[in-house]
Amino acid sequence: MQSFLNLVAKRILDNHPSLERIQIVVPTRRAAFFLMQELAIETTLPIMSPSVIAVDDFVESMCTLEIEDPVHLLFDLYETFREIDPNVQFERFMGWAAVLLNDLDKIDQYLVKTDFLFDYLSEAHAISRWQENLPAGKTLHTEGGQKQYFSLFENIKTLYELFRSKLEQKGKAYRGMAYRQLAESVSDLAEQRTDYDKIYFAGFNAFTESERVIVTTLIKAQKAEVFWDSDRYYMSENKAVEAGKSLRDYQQSGAFGEWNWTSNDLLSTAKQITVYGVPNGALQTKVAGQLYETMKAETDAARIPTAIVLADENLLLPMLYSLDEEVHDLNVTMGLSMRNSLLYTLVDSIFDLQQNVVEFRNKAGRTVRYPKFGHKSIDKVLNHPFIRHYEYVALQPLSDGQTIIQRTLFEITSNNQVFLSSEELLALGENHPLFRALFTHWQKNNPKQVLDTFYQLIELLREVYKDYKNALETEYLYLFYTLLKQFEQTIEEKAELITLRTMRSFMFELIRQTRIPFSGEPVSNLQIMGMLETRALDFERIIILSLNEGILPQAKRQNSLIPFDAAQAVGLPTHLHQEAVMSYHFYRLLQRASEVHLLYTSTNDAPGGGEKSRFIQQLEFELAQFNPRIHITHKSVVFEGKQQHDLEEAVQKDEVMLATIRSYLANKGIYPTHLNEFIRCPMQFYLKHIVGVKEKEEVEEELGMDKIGTWLHASLERMDLEFFLESRDPSEAEIRTVLREEFDRLFKGYVTDLGLNRIYYQIGEQQILVFLQNQMQQKPRRRILAAEQPLNTRIDLILQGSYTPVRLGGKIDRIELDEAERTLYVMDYKTGSVELAGKQKLVDPVRREEVIRTDPDRKMGYVRQLWMYEYLMYRKMLDEKGLKLKDNTFNFGEYAVKSGFYSFRDPKNQISNPLELTDELAPGAFIEKSEVILTDILNVMLDPDIPFRKTDDLNTCVYCDFNGICGR
Repeated sequence: MQSFLNLVAKRILDNHPSLERIQIVVPTRRAAFFLMQELAIETTLPIMSPSVIAVDDFVESMCTLEIEDPVHLLFDLYETFREIDPNVQFERFMGWAAVLLNDLDKIDQYLVKTDFLFDYLSEAHAISRWQENLPAGKTLHTEGGQKQYFSLFENIKTLYELFRSKLEQKGKAYRGMAYRQLAESVSDLAEQRTDYDKIYFAGFNAFTESERVIVTTLIKAQKAEVFWDSDRYYMSENKAVEAGKSLRDYQQSGAFGEWNWTSNDLLSTAKQITVYGVPNGALQTKVAGQLYETMKAETDAARIPTAIVLADENLLLPMLYSLDEEVHDLNVTMGLSMRNSLLYTLVDSIFDLQQNVVEFRNKAGRTVRYPKFGHKSIDKVLNHPFIRHYEYVALQPLSDGQTIIQRTLFEITSNNQVFLSSEELLALGENHPLFRALFTHWQKNNPKQVLDTFYQLIELLREVYKDYKNALETEYLYLFYTLLKQFEQTIEEKAELITLRTMRSFMFELIRQTRIPFSGEPVSNLQIMGMLETRALDFERIIILSLNEGILPQAKRQNSLIPFDAAQAVGLPTHLHQEAVMSYHFYRLLQRASEVHLLYTSTNDAPGGGEKSRFIQQLEFELAQFNPRIHITHKSVVFEGKQQHDLEEAVQKDEVMLATIRSYLANKGIYPTHLNEFIRCPMQFYLKHIVGVKEKEEVEEELGMDKIGTWLHASLERMDLEFFLESRDPSEAEIRTVLREEFDRLFKGYVTDLGLNRIYYQIGEQQILVFLQNQMQQKPRRRILAAEQPLNTRIDLILQGSYTPVRLGGKIDRIELDEAERTLYVMDYKTGSVELAGKQKLVDPVRREEVIRTDPDRKMGYVRQLWMYEYLMYRKMLDEKGLKLKDNTFNFGEYAVKSGFYSFRDPKNQISNPLELTDELAPGAFIEKSEVILTDILNVMLDPDIPFRKTDDLNTCVYCDFNGICGR
């Protein structure tokens, strides 16, 4: 294969024995390097090298202005715009500053007549155009949004002139401005500059207007010549192909002199093209890696120039990781955006952390801001991979085995601390330099402190990353350091513009523009590149990824403030131009290639809806018809099917399992809630109590019903102990004080001064006040004997044929005495509403026992809980020869035991247990029947033929902590 650059080298060497006064301009620096290689290969004598230069460098060397860096350009643009509109905010300006700068760049590169453009966009001209399409008698109103729309373009017109003027005064320019200056003065420069006898332009396709003027002027002055890389297929045989649009126009114009060259490669050479439909984007890189590995295994394959071209440059890192580990000889011509780095996510997280302040409303109704860090932001920063790696390498465990990071996260979760101050975090971190860097509050509008924070962080991370195998992250740290240095200089010059918000917006814009330049072996036979980097380069084998419609060519997006019709009218490039340019790059890559692999994503969720690029279809239905030596093969990549075993729907009980269950019954014991869980969902019971799986602890910002229940239970227990058991009624103020103190004791991390928490707190407080006031007004009143009374008993049951000790327990919220009825009441508090099972189920003596054994209904669960409380009371009275409560002994058989609920949703009513296990007061019979029911339930638990299964009621799974484990 003879490459285009080899042709150029030979022609220039044929024309010029000496190359000292020759300059060659190519599209990219990569192409300049390879052209130098070709010149070195083709000459046999030692000669002086010509000047081989990329077009951007050529323009900058010829222009009298120096191209300004993007940092200063954006600030200068903002300062200029502020002169026009003093009210413009930097944060809003940064949202479209890059687009505006790009528009100004294009306006100059394409030598747009700015007066015509801005007049075209003016209100009067636009309305006259729109008016033509309106029905007769209709007129346009030009108020509100339309006024703002047109004033924007009036501002841009003024901005354009003022901005250019300011830059010229400083001897600076943006890229398009430099091109325009050179285009407008190229005739004079051509006469004045005698550095080179001849300038060759090689490998170009679609010139901007300024480039066209520069080149044609030099050609007219007989100082330049152009070498085109075009093909007869799209130049003359198939003019419908967009690839040749600009080139055909240039050839017909005659302004570029003799046409060099038009090859016939696409119509005459043999090509083996394979098209792969791949299920997802990342898998394409795996396919490409495997293709190259296969190529490498072939004889002499390592010497064949190969390019892996990424139409979607986000695939660069996956592509690098998909290559075989033995591939060392490669070159990456793309830059890797810092925006895609882990370092960017860390910087973003730190800004979020510092800008997250707590807002409270004080009693006067004013919003007060406290500088505290939110738990989510803290968690995000401390769990960042960079920080975790630092922890692994540099932090020593404390006496409890935890690092300061692990301890901090544990303390936040266990104490439910929603907001923490800088002082609290520094104390948890033992004032470690890492914690000082992360959790020292930034002062308002102090950018130097922000920079110092990041410098400290880079220094800390540098120490642990310098010996790390992942050199990429170290490179990111270095790039970020240089970016900060650049930013520091700008801050000194523009201090009055910088606020924290400004700094964040601007820093992220710089990060977006910053790319890691890869260094590799430039002459390697494997090149990984983006589509634009392929300009003027040729490869025998190519692998192109992401050939989907919407990626190559790109979707029809007009990333510009200038509307499409205006861009067309003044000659600015539109998406049609971009499609033609990409079409040329695609076909030019194919011209000299013999083996081509084209990959696209075939699934519907891919960009473009899984539609392969029109370029592939053009090869199939057009190019293949012109050249019979082109063979196209289609392949589909599928995931290899492997036999999958369904997750176990049940857990069988072997001897070890049964022994574990018996140990659980004898030691930890069965509680009313455990019985309900077992009957409702045996799998939940197994995971929670037999295996011991615990739910993940998380910080909760809003009070859940479980937290409200814990708070109200604790408050009522304390009031029972401090007031009612002492035969004293609390005042409303005392009730409120107890509620507040108990809340602060249990949930000091929650904020109850605003939002839903404030509402929840007030509702809970009101419920308790109504409940207690109703209790204190009752006549006659039951006497309260105990609060939060634990009841435990041990019994021996014959389970599965053998005596088994079983521990039974529970904690009763309140025990009350009705002396007139000689009845003890076991009462349980419920935060929510309570609805008990229908009485019709519980009247039939046979049916009522069966529903206790097996009915999983939540309403039946409430009845089962009350039944267990009554059983525990009777059993305690029997075992201990009388239940001793508050200096009184209640003998077995002398007192009845009844149970019920106090629901805070309905605080004025008592909900009584509808279940009566015996027809009359018969404690002995109640115990006997209860133990028969317990034996039946626990026999099922220990039956080896009945595994632990998932419930069939999916409603039970909705709020289950274990639904992720069992697949529900």
